[in-house]
Amino acid sequence: MTHTEKQSSGARSSRVIRFEGFRWAGIPPISYKDDDESWRSVTRHPLIGAADGTPCHVRYFEVEPGGYTTHERHEHQHVVVILRGEGQVRLGEVWLPVRFGDVVFVASNDPHQFRATGDEPFGFVCIVSAERDRPVPL
Repeated sequence: MTHTEKQSSGARSSRVIRFEGFRWAGIPPISYKDDDESWRSVTRHPLIGAADGTPCHVRYFEVEPGGYTTHERHEHQHVVVILRGEGQVRLGEVWLPVRFGDVVFVASNDPHQFRATGDEPFGFVCIVSAERDRPVPL
């Protein structure tokens, strides 16, 4: 089945999700992952996903000051757009500063992690394929 056929049989443009104060109407924040010690103070907001029948998922992650995501790798690629605060991204063994408007590309199997470095929450949108493998914690 081609991409066009998938679109015509699945997803339809049918809604706008209103944004107010780094929250989206009808999208409550949920836990980033199962509780473990690989991450701290992160919430996930699934904006577009499986229920929409799209080939990609769009999620907003918010990391509280001092928080961080899991240091991990996976086969799938993803793109991250920074929307709020300041932070750092670890790509391989290098930490790079990121802030509003920056775009990060994470290639297949590249170890990566995000952490908040400022006094306010650090928020980013992550765009990833709907068909993806499970992350491997490092």
